Amino acid sequence: MLVGLSLLLLNGLVTSQSTQPNIVIFVADDLGIGDVGCFGNDTMKTPNIDRIAREGVKLTHHLSAAAICTPSRAALLTGRYPIRSGMAPLNVVRVIISVSSTAGLPPNETTFAEVAQQHGYSTGLIGKWHLGVNCDTTRDFCHHPIKQGFDYFYGLPLSNARDFGEDGEGVIKDHLPNFYRVLGTIGFGGAALCLLLLKYGILPKVIVIILLVVLTLTPSYIAFVFSSTTTRFNFIVMRNFDVVEQPLRFGNVTQRLAYEGMRFIEKNNDEKKPFLLMMPFIQVHSIHNTSEAFRGHSKHGVYGDNVEELDWCVGEIVNSLEQLGILNNTLVYFTSDNGGHLEERSRSGVMEGGWNGIYRGGKGQGSMDGGVRVPTAAMWPGHFPAGTTIDVPTSQMDLFSSLSEAIFSEPLPSDRVIDGKNIIPLLEGTSTDPPHRFLFHYCGTEIHAARYVHDNGKDVYKLYYATPDWVPGTQGCGHGSCRCALAIRHDPPLLYNIGRDPSEIQQLSVIEYAEVVALINQAVANHVESIPAGIPSQFTPWKLLPRLLLQPCCNFPYCKCVDPVFNKTPQ
Repeated sequence: MLVGLSLLLLNGLVTSQSTQPNIVIFVADDLGIGDVGCFGNDTMKTPNIDRIAREGVKLTHHLSAAAICTPSRAALLTGRYPIRSGMAPLNVVRVIISVSSTAGLPPNETTFAEVAQQHGYSTGLIGKWHLGVNCDTTRDFCHHPIKQGFDYFYGLPLSNARDFGEDGEGVIKDHLPNFYRVLGTIGFGGAALCLLLLKYGILPKVIVIILLVVLTLTPSYIAFVFSSTTTRFNFIVMRNFDVVEQPLRFGNVTQRLAYEGMRFIEKNNDEKKPFLLMMPFIQVHSIHNTSEAFRGHSKHGVYGDNVEELDWCVGEIVNSLEQLGILNNTLVYFTSDNGGHLEERSRSGVMEGGWNGIYRGGKGQGSMDGGVRVPTAAMWPGHFPAGTTIDVPTSQMDLFSSLSEAIFSEPLPSDRVIDGKNIIPLLEGTSTDPPHRFLFHYCGTEIHAARYVHDNGKDVYKLYYATPDWVPGTQGCGHGSCRCALAIRHDPPLLYNIGRDPSEIQQLSVIEYAEVVALINQAVANHVESIPAGIPSQFTPWKLLPRLLLQPCCNFPYCKCVDPVFNKTPQ
């Protein structure tokens, strides 16, 4: 009798576990909403992303919490505006720029991966992290994916960037075209100052000598880190806590990610364990290096080849789920970390960034829809009605609340503000209510715009306090990407109804719509008041500065190795 009851209970437990949905999250890098077929592109082939929208739900007004990668990824994982976790950039440097810096997602933040772990899920992150590695030592891994809720990590702790190519181009030199001249001026000026101090005996010789060393060697150190060694130091691949490739070899990177993703799925399926797999691609962020099979594949040069190879990888993962017979029990979500990069051009002037369709602006422009409105689709067979389009504003921050409340039946944390909403009822078609009444758009630590969603879901008003300083006749800035500090402030602010005028052609009168403006202003004031003072910023110069003692290295002092799992030279 007892044995029979025990077997019955065990069977019930196994059945309960098997009905827990698997979760697959795809995050493209810098993919514009106009780059995808289901969002209107008819010249690039994206059949696999299109399939997710066709067999599920397409979200046409889905927004990232920032127009640039590091803060937007922090918000996606935590369901919180980056400013709440210290992940809002302070000035020119708006992303983590070195794997040896101490900046990163604070350990006291809760990610949806951590919540999944608590509910028996196996969690994996395969691809780009870009949210930090260490704090104090080379082995504390305080910001590492494994310490942020993921059981398995394979990919880049930093990012892909033009600095890692062989053509001499680079992000630092693009933002600061006089980079070396400035460093040289600091060095020579510092030396001259020290000689004057010595000559006139203004300071003790010991102090002057120390100043001489600091002022002349520091610029050289900065140039050394950001130029001659950046590829070797920063373009690395980790498997869990180990550096397995340094520097990353291009060629078959996407195939490697697909293989790792499918292996993760198969392993957990064999073990009958529910899983959460997050795949943040390194595509289509430059440098655009595709495998031989996809070179010349599209009508849009290397950028289009990258898009189509990314889509292939999505297809490999979805097909794997289907072949294993678990697609019907898997929630699949596809999005991009921010919009297309309009200023991204090759040395010869060829445009190599994304297309944001009818929306103004692009990556790095915190207030513009082209920078924060991202191509997003989700499918969950039997739950999300196929072929559905949702036009009301939603946010990537909603993923945290949706997974926590609807999938894991976990109440939201009570010790912090969660800005995301549970949108599963919206995706399932059981509710049509807009999940957000107000959404705020930061450029760095400053709110540049806010949107107000009317109860009817059709009228969506957007109020601009600042807009980018575009090059006349374009929607981009002339120095790599738009800088928050150089934005044009508007007093009175600019108002549009982007629900009915998504391209923002017709500016509305702030006097005629004074009630709407007052509502938005009050919401902004309430939001700012909800942010506690004294949150430590992860973007101070000291935290962003590379630390040689924190530099990950696979075989010191050479710091050069090839991933043994993929040890053949890519073609």
